[in-house]
Amino acid sequence: MPSARKPLPLLFYAGGGSLLGLFAVAYLAYWIPPEVAWWLQLLAVGLPLLVAALGGWAVLMLWQRRWIWSGGALLALVLYGLRHAPFYEVSSENARGDTLVVMTYNLPDTHQPGLGDTLLAFASHYRPQVISFQEVGVWRFIRPQRTSTVRLIHHLRPLVERQGYQFSTPDSARGPMFAEVVTMTRLPVMQQETRPLARGPEGLIYQAVRSELCWQGRRFVHYNVRLQSYGPVKPWEMLRNGHWKRLAAWRQWLGAYRKAMLQRARQVRQLRAWIAQEQLPLILSGDFNSTPDQWFYGQLAQGLRVAGRLGGVATPTWPAARPLVRIDHVLVSREWEVLEGTVPAVQLSDHRPVIARLRWRRPPTYAETCSVDAPSAHPEGSQVN
Repeated sequence: MPSARKPLPLLFYAGGGSLLGLFAVAYLAYWIPPEVAWWLQLLAVGLPLLVAALGGWAVLMLWQRRWIWSGGALLALVLYGLRHAPFYEVSSENARGDTLVVMTYNLPDTHQPGLGDTLLAFASHYRPQVISFQEVGVWRFIRPQRTSTVRLIHHLRPLVERQGYQFSTPDSARGPMFAEVVTMTRLPVMQQETRPLARGPEGLIYQAVRSELCWQGRRFVHYNVRLQSYGPVKPWEMLRNGHWKRLAAWRQWLGAYRKAMLQRARQVRQLRAWIAQEQLPLILSGDFNSTPDQWFYGQLAQGLRVAGRLGGVATPTWPAARPLVRIDHVLVSREWEVLEGTVPAVQLSDHRPVIARLRWRRPPTYAETCSVDAPSAHPEGSQVN
């Protein structure tokens, strides 16, 4: 006779119930604004880990023939899969043909030798027509009765000098005279401006670059954004320097995190209001500092599609060495067809880039056309050095 399965200790069932409860709370964070319960956004970051743990728990419960427990775990897995499954067809046609390639990359100056040349080789391989950079730098210097000067951070200059990219610059009328988000493109630029987002609690400047571009004779709008980060106190720094043992350090971090979440929510609402006013096809890309399970992402993704998935689950982009979470995104409106989305395994930064290959849907759903001739991204009368 087959031996009877040994019943599991009560602790295993208590642990499984706790996992299901945490999953339910973290899953709801997608719909609950931070002003109501900001701490839910913290739990939502760990939702993929909860799902992995529930997967193992479901297997164990099935082996024990605990149908109610296993059914609860499987239901959680189905709900998570439904949220992240791409409910649109990704074309199987050749994605290397006549397509629009869009890339977003958080790439500060890491002081790596030859960073500019390495980036140039990377861009030459993927050939993006539009690139969203975050945590870089472009400065405008204005002197009385003299031509204004624009200076671009050094590791992006090879793309301008050797590949012919144009880049966005700070607006001298709007200010400030510095931008840490830079849009680079080889497409005709119809309009372009750098818009300020709500400042972070640490005093840092957050911005969005709005570009009206022309591709294949049709106009579209591209937003490049970087949203509020964790704030001045990073959780991984607490773990590294041993401050996690001090209650005061936890209070400081949780307080900073709460302020950062509320400020990011204000930035998201500001950006969402701009998007709602757009009449042209849209591409939104950048460093959202938000995972696909958080409220911030859910608000920005309304009515848009995501590029860069792998097997229906958002491929992680941070940290680059061993990615755990997806905080960099490319979202597109319904006028675009997603041919391919990839997250190359490169480590030029602590982020990995996201690359999307797109094309217009056929037949076209709107009639806004443009000329192949368009003004430069650099305002007349400026010099770049």
